[in-house]
Amino acid sequence: MRSDAVRNRQRIFDEARSAVSGGEITLTLNELARRAGVGVGTVYRLFPSQRIMLESVLEEAVHELAEAATAAGGSPDPAGALLGFLRTALLTALAQPGLIEVLITGTDETDSLHRAKEQLTEVTSRMLARIHPAPALTGENLLKLLCGLIHAVSEHPEERQAAAIDNYIDVLRAGLA
Repeated sequence: MRSDAVRNRQRIFDEARSAVSGGEITLTLNELARRAGVGVGTVYRLFPSQRIMLESVLEEAVHELAEAATAAGGSPDPAGALLGFLRTALLTALAQPGLIEVLITGTDETDSLHRAKEQLTEVTSRMLARIHPAPALTGENLLKLLCGLIHAVSEHPEERQAAAIDNYIDVLRAGLA
C-alpha cells in the first residue's frame, strides 16, 4: 500500500475514533471524510457503512473487556472477581460512547467484532462457571445484563454515576449470595 494511502487510512480511523469517543456515534461517513480531509470514496473503502465504522472503532474496547474478564477469571474469589469485572466493564462502557450499542446487538457487520464478542461471552461463561453455587446466568445473559446496567447508570447525572455503580453492584452481590 502506498504511504499516502496508509496515512489517509490512519487519519480516517483516528478521526472516527475521536468522534466516537466524543459521543458522536451517528457520525456520517460524509462528515468523517470532510473532517479527515479525504474523499468520500476513500472513507467508504475503509468503512462501507456507518455501522462498520462504529464497530471497527469500538472493537478494541470489546477486546479490553475480554482481557479484563480473563484476568478476573483467575481470581481465587470468583464471585468477587465477577463483580469487579462488572465494575470495570461499566466504567469502560461509560467512557466509550456507543459500546452498549455494539454489545447489545446480536448481528454484527464485521467478523472481527463478532469473534471478539464470542470471546468475551466465552470468558465470562468460564468466570460464571467458577462461582458456587452457580448463578442462573450464561455469559451471553451476563452481557445483556451488563448492557442494562450501562443504560441504568448512564441515566444518572454524571456526578452520581459512581454511586449508582456501587448501588447496582451491591444489588448483584446480594443476588449472588
